[in-house]
Amino acid sequence: MSRSLRLPDSLARRAGEFTAAALAILHRWHRHHQEEEAPAAAPAPAPQNDLGALLSPSQVRTYLDCPFKWWAKYGLGLPDPPNGSFVRGRVVHRLAEMYYRARLAGQAPDVDALPFEETWDLAAAQAAFGAGEDVDLLKRQAAALTRMYLDQIAAEVQPAAVETPVAGAIAGVAVRGIIDVLDVHGRIIDLKTAARTPAGVAADYAFQVATYRQLEPRASGTVQLATLVATKTPKIVTQTYTVQPADLRLTETLYPLVREGIRNGLYLPNRGSNLCSRKHCNFATACEAEFGGCVKGQAEE
Repeated sequence: MSRSLRLPDSLARRAGEFTAAALAILHRWHRHHQEEEAPAAAPAPAPQNDLGALLSPSQVRTYLDCPFKWWAKYGLGLPDPPNGSFVRGRVVHRLAEMYYRARLAGQAPDVDALPFEETWDLAAAQAAFGAGEDVDLLKRQAAALTRMYLDQIAAEVQPAAVETPVAGAIAGVAVRGIIDVLDVHGRIIDLKTAARTPAGVAADYAFQVATYRQLEPRASGTVQLATLVATKTPKIVTQTYTVQPADLRLTETLYPLVREGIRNGLYLPNRGSNLCSRKHCNFATACEAEFGGCVKGQAEE
């Protein structure tokens, strides 16, 4: 890959910058936890860029999992086509959105009349299916999971808003997001697709809904999350979660720290991440070219 994919400054100079910036972030974190009467610390250095001016829960998740992945996606704008599992989930989400919008408009939608084939074809056209992915199986799973969700979960929901954009400031950081469904009781109604049964509510999801709780006045802080599990016998796992004060505090701590890391150019790879593999990351080749080493998985010829 061309060396035009290099980070804005040379890695040699970045080594020094990384040390200084990391110390600055640790200092700010320590100051955040000091008592109010403690003496004010010296101001942090001016940021090198304005990246991170507008963040979202998904950007924070990406950056914390692998800073270089964030840089490749949002800084360099490298292509990041979805894989088959993502397409399956996108199709289910899109059809559920159509169903909820019809309900919101006072209609009684016919599940069999929803445009499944067209929705699948559109999503699949934008994907990069892996060599080991069974596209026909993924399509059948998407159809089965959609039907299960609409029949068993969505039919009981009274939607008040669908695909609602939210925006605001958390700890001085501009943040935005989209709430899939908000019901008449102020609950966030959400769905996810997965290959395995969830063990509980993931930390990054708690962070996401804590963000929405602060940005949407109608949100009560209670969430109904339906995970559609694409096992041999598909099933739905429904969980209820209530945003806690500790969740809110985490958003107030992490958004400023992530923004500072981004602005100071801390874009190191996280080769220890469970998602650091060619199966899960479209930026493996760029990462190897920039930093060396080998990302798990075999490079395509």
